[in-house]
Amino acid sequence: MKKRVDGRTIKGLRIRQQVRERILAAYVDLIRAGVPMPTAREIAERAGLSLRVIFKHFPDLRALRLASFNRMQERSSRFFSGTLPDRGDAAERLRQFVRYHARRLEHVTPIHRTAAMVESTDPDVARAMRNARDAALRDLESALAGALPGFSPGEKRALMMELHMICSWSSWEFLRSHYRLSPARAQAVMSDAALAVLAAAERRRAAGQERFPERV
Repeated sequence: MKKRVDGRTIKGLRIRQQVRERILAAYVDLIRAGVPMPTAREIAERAGLSLRVIFKHFPDLRALRLASFNRMQERSSRFFSGTLPDRGDAAERLRQFVRYHARRLEHVTPIHRTAAMVESTDPDVARAMRNARDAALRDLESALAGALPGFSPGEKRALMMELHMICSWSSWEFLRSHYRLSPARAQAVMSDAALAVLAAAERRRAAGQERFPERV
């Protein structure tokens, strides 16, 4: 017999979800405020909740950190929601990709900094970071789909590898933290580097020179 869900159950589920969102928002707020590894007490104070409530919704801080990472990654996908035009040559498409991708990188930077600190010791975070990198590669491939006529599979694979590296969060963090560039300037540098790699690949293609030929 199917179990009936009454109004009180629905309300309880809604309140539980709201509290969970408050906890996640507090964690992310602390990260953005420059606290790379917030304590449970700091999170509770920021969310206006008790420690008991924090651990009622999350078994430990590791689970909360992973949930926060996944939440920010999911929300960052809105930067590519129907934004990239399916027209123009490869250079124009790549330029547009970097424009939107830079905004995504800036959005996820706080939680990625925390994730980078524990990636080598937390397999769940390491998996989430790999998934984020894979998602960025898929977006890049989608942006350039159909815009590389005449490129062999090997040439496309080599080009995507180089562009993926240039457009990675690690490169963004290097530009923002080491060189202390503004988001706009970091985007310009990333775009110039990516376009230079694309232009070099197109020149090699026109000359019939394959950088990484397929194995026979």
